[in-house]
Amino acid sequence: MIAAALLLGLAGPALADAPDNWKFKLDGYYRVRANVFGDLYQGQEKAGTYMTHRIRLQPELNFEDRAKFFVMIDALDGVLWGDNTSQASTALFAGDPSMTGIDGQEVAPVQVKRAWLEFKVPVGLLRVGRQGSQWGMGLLANDGNGFDDSFGENKYGATYDRAIFATRPISIIQTIAGKRDTGIPLIVAIGVDRLVEDPLIQYYGYSCDPANPTEGCEDTENHGFTEERDADRRTDGWWADPDDDVWEMVYVIRYAGEGIKLPGDQVGDITAGMYAVNRVQTETSSNVLILDGYLKAEVAGVFVEGEVLHIGGDTRAITLQSGDPDAADPLYKKADIWGYVARGGYQTELWTASFEHGYASGDDSVTDVNFTGRPLAPDHNVGLLLYEEILARVTAETWGEDARGLWSNGGVYNSRYIFPTVRVRPLKNWEIIGGFLTAWPDKPDGVRIRCAEGDAVECVQTNATSPTLGWEADLALKHRFHDHINFTLEGGYAHITDRLPLKSAGLGYYVNSAGQEVGNYWTVQSRIAYEF
Repeated sequence: MIAAALLLGLAGPALADAPDNWKFKLDGYYRVRANVFGDLYQGQEKAGTYMTHRIRLQPELNFEDRAKFFVMIDALDGVLWGDNTSQASTALFAGDPSMTGIDGQEVAPVQVKRAWLEFKVPVGLLRVGRQGSQWGMGLLANDGNGFDDSFGENKYGATYDRAIFATRPISIIQTIAGKRDTGIPLIVAIGVDRLVEDPLIQYYGYSCDPANPTEGCEDTENHGFTEERDADRRTDGWWADPDDDVWEMVYVIRYAGEGIKLPGDQVGDITAGMYAVNRVQTETSSNVLILDGYLKAEVAGVFVEGEVLHIGGDTRAITLQSGDPDAADPLYKKADIWGYVARGGYQTELWTASFEHGYASGDDSVTDVNFTGRPLAPDHNVGLLLYEEILARVTAETWGEDARGLWSNGGVYNSRYIFPTVRVRPLKNWEIIGGFLTAWPDKPDGVRIRCAEGDAVECVQTNATSPTLGWEADLALKHRFHDHINFTLEGGYAHITDRLPLKSAGLGYYVNSAGQEVGNYWTVQSRIAYEF
């Protein structure tokens, strides 16, 4: 709040005397979320509860709609209600709460997460700065803004240091040709992201020994591929080495047509496009191409929406020990990752029925050459328990701290799922949502997802019996009070099969009649937010 108050304090007097061509706008919300979980951890005899805050302020300074400046400030983000660092000598007498997050670590009270500017140029729009990124259904680029999920809510958000230019090429061609601008809604954009200037991981690869970098490395047992550094070990010219930089080019083409006339006097909307990213790092010989296509169409109450992505290319940045110690290039990985979500249904003013199917490719052997597994973005929320809580904890425990980049963080992971939902709107500003989730493993690796007989992968042990990861039933009640108060009450119940290592991940479990470790979990969650 200190940063927000300072910003408003500085801007207020200037804007009060500013001419009408200057406008100031403030968006954001204050949100409280309450969570209750039952049977989640081993030895948990009673339901566990916690509550968190978040204040989000998004001021905008606008000059004649030609030049705009934006900031996104978060305060108390994920901070738990209560004193959790024993600030009081006797807990019973505690008063002033701490700034503790759910992981037990202190949270910065105020964070300026994004700041960017955008301005018009003769042939388009330019946006520069630290900004959110959103594309399609949010499987790859998900800005995490707002409360747009059927169940759960956004926790992360994709943020990039980016410069991007967007234009309408057909409008430009028509203008040059002296013809009337027909307003065809085709947008083309090109941008560049600087992702890493200098990593705190010193990369050695397979060509040298950290203790003696002048000599070649022939044996992976005698050296490490990387070495962690502290920031104070950087030299004065740490920024001058371009080889360890990670950056990417971004290319976008998007058509968004509204009110399109169709045969039979029908009118519909259609959005379609392609999002392409080329990410490179010279030091690790990484050159990765990401292609992400999106389509959404709606006519006469029938709607379809889909997004499919592929990540391919070569890299030596994933320093997992090779399963073949005699390999000439043990760090080499060839990426071949797929993900998609398809959704369709029918809607009226009173109700909506939809069916969703999604997929995130897995990797049954991360130590071989082929790297095929990556979760979907964690802010693409599917249910409240199976992905959001159970698989998130399983991947965190089994991968460990050294491989945080491979955690699911609540995203769809190494599986395919179906998720039919029904929405009913009985009264104005009221909505009831019900959903039923079922998920199947893609490529069990025997550690995070156990193998069963009949799986199309090779495993040392086939100690699972179920074909599915489990199922989950969710129900939510949503209401908006006084145009600004956003209220949600939701709950879920999940049955998780022996496909997941619940015991070794520290999750609650019981042994069924067949001698398998399975688990039943439940949650009740609520959100109340003031949006402005």
